[in-house]
Amino acid sequence: MRCYVLTGISRNVIEELLRRNIRTVELRSAHNVATALRAEIGDCVFLTPARVNDLGRGVSGLIAEITGKEIMSQSLFYSSPGYMEECELTVVRLRLKPKGVGRMVQVSRGDVLDTTEADVVETSYFDAR
Repeated sequence: MRCYVLTGISRNVIEELLRRNIRTVELRSAHNVATALRAEIGDCVFLTPARVNDLGRGVSGLIAEITGKEIMSQSLFYSSPGYMEECELTVVRLRLKPKGVGRMVQVSRGDVLDTTEADVVETSYFDAR
């Protein structure tokens, strides 16, 4: 199945999603935000702790379906006695429903702020390797 790929997700977050203790993930990194902006409700996402440069055949992760999406902008202010700086940040919250675990078969990436997609196969715990 074809999935959007979200990388650098903590193993603890993935485990909590599998246990259904949490249902929403907040994405702040530029490459994950770019991918999440293109994803729609009902699409499949693949969450993995691997970094974007380490993606390849055999990388494992969680397959989930998007059940909700929220886009927010946040402003951060930094100041010192003679200096003030404002930074705007786009944050995407995805509400997810876990479907299972899987492995990547093939990855397709574009430029820096393009989406990352992969062909993923769902694995079962009974598969011998």
